[in-house]
Amino acid sequence: MHVLQSETLRQLLKYLQERLPRTYKLYSIVRAIDQGKWDGLDICVDTWPNPDMVITRKQPGHEHGAGMYLHAEYHYYIEPNSKIHSNNVGKTMFEEICDWNAIAVFRGNVGSPRTVSILREIAAKKGGLIEKQVQLTFNEEDFPDFSLMQAPALPEGFNVTSLEERDVDFVCNTCAYFQEGHTSREYVRRAINAFPSIVVRDAKGDVVCYEFTHVFGTGSAYTAPEYRRQNWSSFFYKHLGIKRQKNGYLPRQGELVSLDKSQFYSKGFAAKGGKLPPKCENHLVATFRPYSKSNL
Repeated sequence: MHVLQSETLRQLLKYLQERLPRTYKLYSIVRAIDQGKWDGLDICVDTWPNPDMVITRKQPGHEHGAGMYLHAEYHYYIEPNSKIHSNNVGKTMFEEICDWNAIAVFRGNVGSPRTVSILREIAAKKGGLIEKQVQLTFNEEDFPDFSLMQAPALPEGFNVTSLEERDVDFVCNTCAYFQEGHTSREYVRRAINAFPSIVVRDAKGDVVCYEFTHVFGTGSAYTAPEYRRQNWSSFFYKHLGIKRQKNGYLPRQGELVSLDKSQFYSKGFAAKGGKLPPKCENHLVATFRPYSKSNL
C-alpha cells in the first residue's frame, strides 16, 4: 500500500478523470486536496502509478477529515475486472486502512461483485455487520453542459449571492443532515468557505433557499417552507451548476436530477428489482456497524 504525496495528486486526478463518472466523488475530494481547499485526508493506493484501488482515509490525529457525517467515511474506486480481490490486496487494504471499531460508511463504484462479500467477511471477523445500499449515477455524457446555459432570472425583489461565514448557524439550523446529527458545525463552516454555494434572499434579507457543495461534489439544499412547491429547487440547481462549471468543477448528480426529475424518479430505479434507467450504473454505499452499536 502507498500513501500518495501532494506531488502525485495531479497524476491521480488525470487517472480519476479518465474513469468518470464512477470516480465522481473521489475525483472531487482529490481535486479539493490538490487545490489546498481541504486537508486531513490521506489518499491510499495499492500500487503506483497504475493503481487498481484508490481509497481515502482520515489522517491520524486529524479531527474533521472530509466526512459529511460524524462517523468515518471511506471513498474508494476499484478498477473493474482487476484482480484486487482475488489476490487479497483489496481485502488487506480495507482491513488496514479502516477503523473497524466504530460505525463506518464505504462509498464507491461496485468495481467487483466480490466487494460487498469481502466487506461482509471482514465485518464478521471484526464483530459487526454490513448494511448494503446501492445508489445510481449517470454516465458522463448525460451530465448537462451548464456552460451553455443562462442563469434563470430572479423575480423582482430577490437577490442571489454566495453563503458566507455569517450563514453557518442558519445552515446548521436548517440543513437536514446537520439536524439529524450526522455532521458537525465545523464541517459546514469549512465547506461553505471552500466550495461554491448560492443563497437567494428576499427584499427583507431573509433566506428563500440555499445550496452548498460538499467536499465530495454533491450538495445540501434548503428552501424556506413558505417558498416550497414554487420551483425554487430548479433555480438553485441550475444557477449553482453554472457557477460550478465556470469555476472548473464538474456538474454534480443533483443538477442532473433536477433537469430530468420525471425520468429519474418515475420507475423507482432498481430499488424494487426493476431495471436501471438508460445509461445508468451502480454506485455502492455500504455501512459497517459493530454489533455493540447496531441499534444506534
